[in-house]
Amino acid sequence: MLDIGNFIDQTNLKQDASDLDIIKLVEEQKKYKFRSICIAPSFLQVARKNLQNIYLTTVIAFPNGYASTEAKVFEAKDAIKNGANDLDVVSNIGRIKMRDYDYLSKEINSLREASLGHILKFIIETSFLDKEDIFYITNLLVEGGAEFVKTSTGFTKFGASIDDVKFIKKNFDGKIKIKASGGISDYKTAIDFIDASADVIGTSHGIDIINYK
Repeated sequence: MLDIGNFIDQTNLKQDASDLDIIKLVEEQKKYKFRSICIAPSFLQVARKNLQNIYLTTVIAFPNGYASTEAKVFEAKDAIKNGANDLDVVSNIGRIKMRDYDYLSKEINSLREASLGHILKFIIETSFLDKEDIFYITNLLVEGGAEFVKTSTGFTKFGASIDDVKFIKKNFDGKIKIKASGGISDYKTAIDFIDASADVIGTSHGIDIINYK
């Protein structure tokens, strides 16, 4: 039987989140054993203080992604220092649309170098991209050694789509993993994305998904 909790990055990236919210998330992790909990960088030390042996995901340049490469690298190093395992980095969407190969390659390679030994997931915000855009940036991520492409922040007009996940899988099978995120709030939808070859599900509804009957 599928242990769906192993696929879930249980997430709280609300702008008004507090220490108490993060401690609550840690307690949920103790009970439900999600793949990880995903929190803002400023809360990493709160989570570590309340549970040392925990797998932590954080976000970089979230949610817009248009910080400079140098700022993203600084943020990544700081997050690692504060206990992050996975880094979900928001890509520069404008540079993707512009096909700015030099900028994007430098950014991917700089972040890869700054985070050796940690998992890099690049958020490409598929709601802004067509299939050619998705292919272009995913190919660059493969070239740069990123472990994951992630569909969405969940902070734009729509989140993950089954069609986009299948498209990435078809064109990059075995070369990069996929994190589907944004709008996945129930068991059936989560299973649909896993069946479509998503390796990780990003959601704030992990408990609802696990407790589905």
